[in-house]
Amino acid sequence: MGGRAVALQIGGFAFEVAGTGQVHRCDRRSVLLGSHSSADVVIAAPHVSRLHARVDVEDDAYVLRDLGSRNGTRIGGARIRAAELADGTTFELGATQLRFRLGDGAFEIPLADADAFEGLVGRSVAMREVFATCELAARSDAPVLVEGETGTGKDLVAHAIHARSQRRAGPLVVFDCAAVPPQLFESELFGHEKGAFTGAVTARVGLLERAHGGTLFLDELGELAPELQPKLLRCLESGELRRVGGDRTIAVDVRLVAATHCDLPRMIADNRFRADLYYRLAVVRLRVPPLRERREDIPLLAAHFAREASPSAIPDDTLEALFGELTARDWPGNVRELRNLVERAVVLAEPELLRAPEPERAAGEMQRSLDLAAHKRHSLRAVRAELERTYLADLLRTTNHQLDEAARIAQVHRKSLERLLRRYKLRGGA
Repeated sequence: MGGRAVALQIGGFAFEVAGTGQVHRCDRRSVLLGSHSSADVVIAAPHVSRLHARVDVEDDAYVLRDLGSRNGTRIGGARIRAAELADGTTFELGATQLRFRLGDGAFEIPLADADAFEGLVGRSVAMREVFATCELAARSDAPVLVEGETGTGKDLVAHAIHARSQRRAGPLVVFDCAAVPPQLFESELFGHEKGAFTGAVTARVGLLERAHGGTLFLDELGELAPELQPKLLRCLESGELRRVGGDRTIAVDVRLVAATHCDLPRMIADNRFRADLYYRLAVVRLRVPPLRERREDIPLLAAHFAREASPSAIPDDTLEALFGELTARDWPGNVRELRNLVERAVVLAEPELLRAPEPERAAGEMQRSLDLAAHKRHSLRAVRAELERTYLADLLRTTNHQLDEAARIAQVHRKSLERLLRRYKLRGGA
């Protein structure tokens, strides 16, 4: 498209382990160093933690990060948490010394051609890299771990991978680990038999069974209860489960996609997350960049959200230009914050003017409402309505438009939920 780059060229690098003659050459953006066999660079030494450190390629920088190791990561004798590496830098993992070397060659990371992928939108190099990784991940049944800050759209990545996969005809079932009380985790995931515990008046099919033949999306994986982690691991490895209070084995065929904003390797070092479950889930790792790292996508995204919220007579290029000033913000809430602002602007606009036959009038009305939304000069009723609509839209996405599940999470009767959805012109499912 327009002569755009089709791949990223990244300089190769290597690690030399002092006293061993070992040289580990690397050709990926993120490399884990540790004593466990699943690490990308295995350092078999007594003072090296299982997942000790990580090197990330960020633009033209190579950044070494300690992952909460027991014996520390040091450069020049000083213990570090993160430091940029230069060619020839020597550092220590525990008592083991390594030297970082830049290679003569480079490795390529493919980029997608399009500015969208199954609901994801972006034309930046960072997002086209995400699209390409999603495409590759969708071709297999390998588990995927999606990492990124809150609000970056990790749930949309999971939906995109499922939609492009061979399992797309099967269900996509969502389990938000942060939204379910810990005492209900096991019943939600594995189901329960009648009488399994107080209140279990009927048998219940768990989310793993509901996802049979499709995909289970575990959102906020870092919040998964520690006592549930080995049970989930056994189910993933065996393809079988038992409901709570049950004695029969049930076979399940599920592809797993998980998402987190947490640093799971550091949680492993702090004994807050099981290493074996992490290794099982992180076969494919995908990082969704925050908006501040892809500012060129902001006008395109904003225009996309405006089109979703309401039809208008504003041409696409004019609409993007109107949102150009938003690129100066850092957007700590990321895509979710941007979507909320744009939807607020559409709510505050006069619908008739947005659809006026004269594009100039429509653009002027959008600019006016955008100024109002950006400076929060609107009524309390409008804010409450906009927040309620945003909550309901997110709830529908989270529950895959299953209204019974959405009503349970929202703690309202299904009929009440249906009335709210009609009020805000949102469509639910069965």
